[in-house]
Amino acid sequence: MGKNIPKASKDYTQGLKRPRVRRVLSFVLAALGVWGVYVTTWVVAKPRVFVYPSVALDPANPAFTIFVVRNEGYLAIHDVKFECSMKYLKLPGDITIIGLGDYTNRFFDPNQVARVIDPGEEWSELLSLSGMEHNKFENADITVNLLFRPFGFWPFSLYVHKEKHRFETRRGKDGQWHWLPQPINK
Repeated sequence: MGKNIPKASKDYTQGLKRPRVRRVLSFVLAALGVWGVYVTTWVVAKPRVFVYPSVALDPANPAFTIFVVRNEGYLAIHDVKFECSMKYLKLPGDITIIGLGDYTNRFFDPNQVARVIDPGEEWSELLSLSGMEHNKFENADITVNLLFRPFGFWPFSLYVHKEKHRFETRRGKDGQWHWLPQPINK
Protein backbone atom coordinates (compact mmCIF):
# COMPACT_ATOMS: atom_id res chain seq x y z
CA MET A 1 0.00 0.00 0.00
CA GLY A 2 2.70 2.44 0.90
CA LYS A 3 4.50 1.76 -2.32
CA ASN A 4 1.78 3.34 -4.49
CA ILE A 5 1.92 6.78 -2.78
CA PRO A 6 4.34 9.08 -4.51
CA LYS A 7 7.04 10.61 -2.37
CA ALA A 8 6.16 14.18 -3.36
CA SER A 9 2.65 13.96 -1.88
CA LYS A 10 4.06 12.89 1.53
CA ASP A 11 6.32 15.96 1.64
CA TYR A 12 3.44 18.18 0.52
CA THR A 13 1.18 17.20 3.46
CA GLN A 14 3.95 17.89 6.00
CA GLY A 15 4.72 21.19 4.30
CA LEU A 16 1.13 22.38 4.87
CA LYS A 17 1.44 21.95 8.65
CA ARG A 18 4.55 24.12 9.01
CA PRO A 19 3.10 27.32 7.44
CA ARG A 20 -0.07 26.95 9.55
CA VAL A 21 1.97 26.73 12.76
CA ARG A 22 4.05 29.71 11.66
CA ARG A 23 0.92 31.74 10.91
CA VAL A 24 -0.63 30.94 14.29
CA LEU A 25 2.63 31.68 16.08
CA SER A 26 3.02 34.96 14.16
CA PHE A 27 -0.54 35.96 15.05
CA VAL A 28 0.00 35.17 18.74
CA LEU A 29 3.27 37.15 18.83
CA ALA A 30 1.67 40.09 17.03
CA ALA A 31 -1.27 40.09 19.46
CA LEU A 32 1.12 40.01 22.43
CA GLY A 33 3.12 42.87 20.88
CA VAL A 34 0.02 45.03 20.39
CA TRP A 35 -1.11 44.26 23.95
CA GLY A 36 2.35 45.19 25.27
CA VAL A 37 2.33 48.51 23.43
CA TYR A 38 -1.16 49.25 24.78
CA VAL A 39 -0.23 48.46 28.38
CA THR A 40 3.03 50.43 28.17
CA THR A 41 1.24 53.45 26.68
CA TRP A 42 -1.43 53.27 29.39
CA VAL A 43 1.15 53.08 32.19
CA VAL A 44 3.19 55.97 30.82
CA ALA A 45 0.30 58.26 29.82
CA LYS A 46 -2.05 57.66 32.77
CA PRO A 47 -1.99 60.62 35.13
CA ARG A 48 -1.10 59.82 38.73
CA VAL A 49 -1.92 62.89 40.79
CA PHE A 50 -2.16 62.92 44.57
CA VAL A 51 -3.63 65.55 46.89
CA TYR A 52 -2.81 65.67 50.58
CA PRO A 53 -3.02 68.20 53.42
CA SER A 54 0.23 69.76 54.48
CA VAL A 55 1.05 72.47 57.02
CA ALA A 56 -1.74 74.00 59.09
CA LEU A 57 -1.04 77.72 59.09
CA ASP A 58 -3.55 78.11 61.95
CA PRO A 59 -3.97 74.82 63.88
CA ALA A 60 -7.19 76.14 65.45
CA ASN A 61 -8.78 76.75 62.03
CA PRO A 62 -8.71 73.94 59.46
CA ALA A 63 -9.51 76.42 56.66
CA PHE A 64 -5.90 77.61 56.91
CA THR A 65 -4.44 74.28 55.88
CA ILE A 66 -2.30 74.12 52.77
CA PHE A 67 -3.14 71.30 50.38
CA VAL A 68 -0.45 69.91 48.11
CA VAL A 69 -0.99 68.57 44.58
CA ARG A 70 1.77 66.14 43.60
CA ASN A 71 2.29 64.77 40.10
CA GLU A 72 3.59 61.19 40.37
CA GLY A 73 2.96 60.37 36.72
CA TYR A 74 5.53 60.05 33.95
CA LEU A 75 4.21 63.06 32.01
CA ALA A 76 3.51 66.68 32.95
CA ILE A 77 -0.05 67.82 33.61
CA HIS A 78 -1.28 71.14 32.25
CA ASP A 79 -3.77 73.86 33.21
CA VAL A 80 -4.42 72.41 36.66
CA LYS A 81 -7.48 73.98 38.28
CA PHE A 82 -7.94 73.59 42.06
CA GLU A 83 -11.57 73.60 43.27
CA CYS A 84 -13.29 72.80 46.55
CA SER A 85 -16.69 71.31 47.12
CA MET A 86 -18.43 70.54 50.39
CA LYS A 87 -20.97 68.18 51.82
CA TYR A 88 -21.18 70.11 55.08
CA LEU A 89 -19.33 72.63 57.25
CA LYS A 90 -20.06 72.91 60.96
CA LEU A 91 -19.40 76.37 62.38
CA PRO A 92 -19.11 77.23 66.08
CA GLY A 93 -22.48 77.63 67.78
CA ASP A 94 -24.13 74.61 66.15
CA ILE A 95 -24.46 76.28 62.76
CA THR A 96 -24.16 73.79 59.93
CA ILE A 97 -23.88 74.71 56.29
CA ILE A 98 -25.06 71.84 54.16
CA GLY A 99 -23.93 71.59 50.55
CA LEU A 100 -25.16 69.30 47.86
CA GLY A 101 -24.64 65.67 48.83
CA ASP A 102 -22.85 64.80 45.60
CA TYR A 103 -20.11 67.45 45.91
CA THR A 104 -21.28 69.35 42.83
CA ASN A 105 -21.17 72.78 44.46
CA ARG A 106 -17.82 74.27 43.52
CA PHE A 107 -15.73 77.04 45.05
CA PHE A 108 -12.62 78.18 43.27
CA ASP A 109 -10.38 81.12 42.76
CA PRO A 110 -9.54 81.81 39.09
CA ASN A 111 -5.98 82.55 40.21
CA GLN A 112 -5.61 79.00 41.50
CA VAL A 113 -4.46 77.53 38.22
CA ALA A 114 -1.05 75.99 37.70
CA ARG A 115 0.09 76.13 34.10
CA VAL A 116 2.29 73.01 34.25
CA ILE A 117 3.18 70.55 36.99
CA ASP A 118 6.05 68.38 35.82
CA PRO A 119 6.59 64.80 37.02
CA GLY A 120 7.73 64.77 40.64
CA GLU A 121 6.76 68.41 41.23
CA GLU A 122 4.31 69.75 43.81
CA TRP A 123 1.95 72.70 43.89
CA SER A 124 0.34 74.04 47.08
CA GLU A 125 -2.90 75.93 47.60
CA LEU A 126 -5.19 77.01 50.41
CA LEU A 127 -8.77 75.84 50.36
CA SER A 128 -11.03 78.19 48.46
CA LEU A 129 -14.30 77.94 50.34
CA SER A 130 -15.50 81.43 49.43
CA GLY A 131 -14.35 83.44 52.41
CA MET A 132 -14.44 80.63 54.96
CA GLU A 133 -10.79 81.27 55.84
CA HIS A 134 -12.03 84.24 57.91
CA ASN A 135 -14.45 82.04 59.84
CA LYS A 136 -13.51 79.12 61.99
CA PHE A 137 -15.24 75.87 61.28
CA GLU A 138 -15.18 72.87 63.53
CA ASN A 139 -16.03 69.99 61.30
CA ALA A 140 -16.08 69.61 57.55
CA ASP A 141 -16.57 67.08 54.78
CA ILE A 142 -15.10 68.43 51.55
CA THR A 143 -13.58 67.35 48.28
CA VAL A 144 -10.65 68.89 46.49
CA ASN A 145 -11.45 68.70 42.79
CA LEU A 146 -8.69 68.84 40.22
CA LEU A 147 -9.29 69.53 36.56
CA PHE A 148 -6.35 69.31 34.21
CA ARG A 149 -5.19 68.36 30.75
CA PRO A 150 -2.86 65.37 30.78
CA PHE A 151 -1.24 66.24 27.44
CA GLY A 152 0.26 69.64 26.66
CA PHE A 153 0.32 68.99 22.93
CA TRP A 154 -3.45 68.37 22.80
CA PRO A 155 -4.72 71.15 20.51
CA PHE A 156 -8.16 71.55 22.07
CA SER A 157 -9.55 71.44 25.57
CA LEU A 158 -11.63 68.42 24.65
CA TYR A 159 -9.93 66.11 27.09
CA VAL A 160 -10.01 67.40 30.63
CA HIS A 161 -9.21 64.91 33.35
CA LYS A 162 -11.23 65.29 36.58
CA GLU A 163 -10.29 63.88 39.94
CA LYS A 164 -11.94 64.18 43.36
CA HIS A 165 -10.11 63.77 46.65
CA ARG A 166 -12.32 63.71 49.75
CA PHE A 167 -11.28 64.84 53.24
CA GLU A 168 -12.95 65.15 56.64
CA THR A 169 -11.72 67.04 59.68
CA ARG A 170 -11.07 65.49 63.08
CA ARG A 171 -9.86 67.22 66.21
CA GLY A 172 -6.82 65.60 67.79
CA LYS A 173 -6.08 65.20 71.49
CA ASP A 174 -3.77 68.19 71.17
CA GLY A 175 -6.74 70.38 70.19
CA GLN A 176 -5.56 70.82 66.62
CA TRP A 177 -7.65 70.03 63.56
CA HIS A 178 -6.48 67.42 61.09
CA TRP A 179 -7.67 66.59 57.58
CA LEU A 180 -8.14 62.87 56.97
CA PRO A 181 -8.55 61.36 53.49
CA GLN A 182 -11.81 59.47 52.91
CA PRO A 183 -13.25 57.44 50.03
CA ILE A 184 -15.49 59.39 47.67
CA ASN A 185 -18.42 56.97 47.73
CA LYS A 186 -18.89 56.61 51.49
